[in-house]
Amino acid sequence: MSSAYNTVMNIRQLRYFLAVAQELNFTRAAEKVGIAQPPLSQQILSLEQDLRTQLFIREKRNVRLTPAGEVLVDYAHRVINAAAAAEAAVHMVERGARANLRVGAIYSAVYSFLPAVLRDFSVRVPNAEINLTEMTIAQQIAGLNEGVIEVGLLRGPIHQRDIHTEILYRERLTVAIPASMADEFGDSISISEIVNRPLIAVARGPQRGYSDRVLDVFDSHELEPNIAHEVSDMHTAVCLVAAGLGVSIVPGIIELMQTNGVVYRPLKEETVGITFALATRKDAESPLLDHFIDAARKQAQLMLPLYPHIFMKRVAH
Repeated sequence: MSSAYNTVMNIRQLRYFLAVAQELNFTRAAEKVGIAQPPLSQQILSLEQDLRTQLFIREKRNVRLTPAGEVLVDYAHRVINAAAAAEAAVHMVERGARANLRVGAIYSAVYSFLPAVLRDFSVRVPNAEINLTEMTIAQQIAGLNEGVIEVGLLRGPIHQRDIHTEILYRERLTVAIPASMADEFGDSISISEIVNRPLIAVARGPQRGYSDRVLDVFDSHELEPNIAHEVSDMHTAVCLVAAGLGVSIVPGIIELMQTNGVVYRPLKEETVGITFALATRKDAESPLLDHFIDAARKQAQLMLPLYPHIFMKRVAH
């Protein structure tokens, strides 16, 4: 064997795992994925044996995730999303795709916004191929400058001479708290209620962006946050919240992730929100890129009436 763990996880197992993680009930999960309960249980057991790790604590009337299971939830979502993107790319090639567009996107976009954009784009340009890479904001900025990607979906705007950003929408801020703390708060949470709680913050990047906007909320009320952990990205912050290590302020769209062990409450204070933007090089010229931008604009407009987290129409910068 090439390593101590000769693990084989297939997409079906991960889908079954996520169904149980969401339902916390094997019977309901089996109904959700359309199979009988015994084979579902066997697939989960097989996955645990492959990983040599227990993912669920099974009690007579209760099922809950182990810490290892909570970690796998996030990665399972990412693997399934990556598989869907790969499948779409393969189908494009099968149709004779030759043109290629390289796209970078933050994790929350891959999970919520990008699939609809890719579907729209594939209708507009059926023979085009998308190379999609999940990237942090800093990685996307470097990728645009170095020609690694042609378009990025990130939290902007980005203030650089050679990069153009277009704000697609804004998101309201929400507070992610461990489910065990849900009863300690009301329907919304004031910044003063969490100022002394351990805060899980996304570390500052090279651009003034998300992390600074969050800290501005504290500053505007002359409060000093109790930063307990700094992480590189949003889904890591939510993972630490699920582990009970603190609270975090996140864009509202993150609620769609439905991470087990985390509940969300809107932030009581009014803020300007967090921008979600599309970034390209200012000298970029490509018909494929134009089609992608049009698809992104269209999907942003379609999302506005569907998601209460989004409160601003598209504004060009």
